[in-house]
Amino acid sequence: MPQNCERTEKVRFKNIILLFPALLLSFRTTASVPPSDSLVTEFDNEYLDTVVLKTDKSINNYSMIGVNYGVTLTSMTFNPSHQQLLTLHPNCISLMYVHHEKMFDYIPYFAFKVGVEFSKEGYEFKPDVDTGETFEFYLEKSRKMEMDVIGVPMMAQLHYDARNFKAFADLGVYGGYRLNVRRYGPNVEKEYETSFYPTDIRWDYGLEGGVGFGIVFAPFEFHISGHLRYGWANTFQPDTTYPAGSKYENLNRFYYRYATPFDIMISAGLYVHLTKRHGRTTADLKREAKEIVYGTDE
Repeated sequence: MPQNCERTEKVRFKNIILLFPALLLSFRTTASVPPSDSLVTEFDNEYLDTVVLKTDKSINNYSMIGVNYGVTLTSMTFNPSHQQLLTLHPNCISLMYVHHEKMFDYIPYFAFKVGVEFSKEGYEFKPDVDTGETFEFYLEKSRKMEMDVIGVPMMAQLHYDARNFKAFADLGVYGGYRLNVRRYGPNVEKEYETSFYPTDIRWDYGLEGGVGFGIVFAPFEFHISGHLRYGWANTFQPDTTYPAGSKYENLNRFYYRYATPFDIMISAGLYVHLTKRHGRTTADLKREAKEIVYGTDE
């Protein structure tokens, strides 16, 4: 019996020894936590100068306006088809307004774009490899043709924004008007080298879209973009009938013939923000002032 008591005392002493570090650690942890009202810590200025705070700034619904300048690569979609060259024309100019708007006031990837652009349309045929002769377009006998066009594009935009960078894609429609024409070739009628035929169609419309990226240093953005423009409006009236004896008697009398624009526009643009991209807007400040005076509805 004494031996059992001695063994029991040894086990009890061993357990106390094992529990002592855990009790000590618990006491130190509890003792080191100050009351909640004394958690304010003061740091010296040298330490505070080394602290870097990173903030995640959300993008506002914001608007901007900008000017783009670039080049147009023109061609046409023909029926019957003809071999062509892409013809480069400078002085593609546009004035665009862009408004960024969160879908459902939450998804920040949407915008719409509208503006006015001045550009070119036209075609230039390739010389025949064997003969060196260049195809002449139907009865007007032109080997090359170009038109000045003023248009109004209206496009939806998907965009991704970082602090100083953005990428975007545009898609929409455009309407336009062909201002003038110039035809080239030895057999073009002199009076129509710079004049439209009665069968030519001046109004233009179709699809326009493209992609681009921007460098952002508020309140300015610098954009590089490339757009495709696919016209739905024929450049002339097919299957047109004129009185017998008219010099246009046989002009464009075949309903299956058509020519529609297919152009590539590459441009650089400078935009300026009309409202804040980051931070509180005028509407935010007015809302806060109203809440201070009248309170909230909650």
